[in-house]
Amino acid sequence: MTFVCDNCGFSDKAGKSVTMSTEEELSGAPTIKVLGEKEGKLNALPTTKIECPKCGYGEANWWFLQTRSGDEPPTQFYRCLKCSHTWRSYS
Repeated sequence: MTFVCDNCGFSDKAGKSVTMSTEEELSGAPTIKVLGEKEGKLNALPTTKIECPKCGYGEANWWFLQTRSGDEPPTQFYRCLKCSHTWRSYS
């Protein structure tokens, strides 16, 4: 089995030493695509319905970040799925 990066062509045969291979060298061998831009944007963050203050779009990714000391609550950030504007919630 071979793991291949679509971006740079780097490949690694599972359980063996790391090698660089071209598509021709890999043809016929089973491969697994780890990441690929061709299928669309990879998004690991959760989404929620919230209005973007910049463009008005109704959906955004969100995450928490500890911006103050440990005894303070974490800050929630949002990023609009349409315009990528990022803002925070102070609640």
